[in-house]
Amino acid sequence: MQLSNLKIDRIIIHQIYRRSEDGNKVPPTQSHEYTHFESSAMEAFKTRVKDALGDGSKAVQMQIINQGPNDLPALINSLMDQDEDLFAVSSYDIANKLTDAQQMKSIPGGIVVVFSGTQGSFSKKFFGVIKAEVHSGYEKLIDNKTNEISLKFVEELLLTPGTRLYKTAGFFENSTYDESNSDLNDKWTVMVADNQINKVDGKAAAKYFYSDFLGCGYPQTSARTTKLFYDFTSSFITNLDIPASEKSDLLNSLTTYLKVDTSSSVSASEFAERYFDDIDLQDNFTSFLDDSGLPNSAFTKDIEHIESKLKYRNVNFKSNVKISAPSEAFKNLIIIETIDGDLDESGNPAEWTKVIVKDRIINQQ
Repeated sequence: MQLSNLKIDRIIIHQIYRRSEDGNKVPPTQSHEYTHFESSAMEAFKTRVKDALGDGSKAVQMQIINQGPNDLPALINSLMDQDEDLFAVSSYDIANKLTDAQQMKSIPGGIVVVFSGTQGSFSKKFFGVIKAEVHSGYEKLIDNKTNEISLKFVEELLLTPGTRLYKTAGFFENSTYDESNSDLNDKWTVMVADNQINKVDGKAAAKYFYSDFLGCGYPQTSARTTKLFYDFTSSFITNLDIPASEKSDLLNSLTTYLKVDTSSSVSASEFAERYFDDIDLQDNFTSFLDDSGLPNSAFTKDIEHIESKLKYRNVNFKSNVKISAPSEAFKNLIIIETIDGDLDESGNPAEWTKVIVKDRIINQQ
């Protein structure tokens, strides 16, 4: 997202809290005054916004899912046209919605920075929300004479990399849209970033933030659908009641299907027919993927989010023994078999794993 000509005209900060020990909601502290940055602090703040949501950032575009009158996207849509007094009051609803979304006691409190402005050559509107997780006491440092928040506070709380955890969302007005279209996706482009979660594997933010709070979801891109196919298929194979050697073969086949196969599409039924001999198992597999929300029809293959997983096969044992090898080497050089181990107190043999590596050892540590 190009954030050129970025201007921020309204900023207000509310404070939210971790749930109480008994799991009850602690009401946010409402701010009744706008935050006025010094000019240098404003430039620093705009830089943080650009770093979080602009070009070169790890933010991803999301789709607005919840569009009811009480959902956050509808609230933001109405906030943009409110005057100063009403905007300040309505912004507190955002802090309340985030507090409601933070259901787990492990989620820390912090501050909610609500801001709006314009960007781009056509000065289109945008609306932003930053949650900065504050693990200690929060104190706004304000100059009593100018009523401006100090640069020291901005640097220590909002702008120092690595000292705080941030979740950031931006609703950007599209250059053109149909005002009669009730779908808010036609009007707004949503970008979301979370510095706790890397974009690797297609993840961009904690679910409570992007879904429960923002009312958004990941667009079903080919890369994300391919990743879900890989994840769900791996889980299905891992949980099958079959020998370890057969599981290993099937997982090797999954890697081959996605990485080596020259087909440009992925199909659950094709994979099932090709690699599952039992018809009932084929049906169970396709039903499992269908229940998981994957499309029944073939979709375009895009391994962007799983390239690192397809490069190596990893096997972990309960005793913390691990085997790792490039996928092709694992397939050709490693044989895994399930064998009977020592008898337990009931006289039943333990399940052991026999691993054969068709190569010699060249180094040990």
